[in-house]
Amino acid sequence: MRGTSSTSFAEVLQHVEAAHAADGAALDAEAQELFSVADAIDSSNQLVRLLSDGGRPVGVKESAVRALLENRVSPRVLEVTLEIVRRRWSEQEDILDALELLGVTALLDQAHSEGVLEQVESELFEVSRLIDGSGELTVALDGERDEPARRATLLGRVLDGRTHRLTAALAARAVGRRTESKPARRVEEFARFASDRRRRAFASVSSAVALDERQQARLGGVLEAIYGREIQLNLTVDPSVVGGLQIQVGDDLYDATVLARLSRARSQLVA
Repeated sequence: MRGTSSTSFAEVLQHVEAAHAADGAALDAEAQELFSVADAIDSSNQLVRLLSDGGRPVGVKESAVRALLENRVSPRVLEVTLEIVRRRWSEQEDILDALELLGVTALLDQAHSEGVLEQVESELFEVSRLIDGSGELTVALDGERDEPARRATLLGRVLDGRTHRLTAALAARAVGRRTESKPARRVEEFARFASDRRRRAFASVSSAVALDERQQARLGGVLEAIYGREIQLNLTVDPSVVGGLQIQVGDDLYDATVLARLSRARSQLVA
């Protein structure tokens, strides 16, 4: 995604990941619902055009989503889909890509919570190489390109017992969407998305009051300077937090005072 779509996706992704971090619920079912929503919208060119049309009133798009999904998906998946259609997208297909990547994110967040994210990433690259290296499997998957569900079933049988269940679910989705991309490339794209996800550090931030965008940007900059990599902020408001701010990155726990000292010390070392 580029331009407006990239910004819109980043906003929704931050909202979704914060929700995942806050409730700790199993996310396999949520991912499958998001994939199903993307496929349901994709099945109607008219619906895709309506929901991606930046000139349409938001209320019209929300009504269409509610008519399609209400009482058919979980409240959170419904709200995420509404967040998608409330935003502007550069290309018509970007809303479908966004929904799919949010489903992928749910599975990767589940892998992170189970401590197997690195394994899933590695296995996805291996699955991509497996497809590329097997002429028979490539031909079989290409032969079912008009029946993506059959491709997913076929690859699922090949991977049964050979990978983590979350790897198998991601690979099945990669080949199970109707697209012009080759199956091996689709699996590789998911692997690279997982790799990007794993390289980011995640900071759970509890604050006595909500942080505005300027404060979030400043906090993110301080943490990125300390850790030398991108930091994803998962924000919660907790009036009981002593000192107004508490940050946890992995096993590191800071309050605002400690963080300020670290930031000043690093600045002095760099200078």
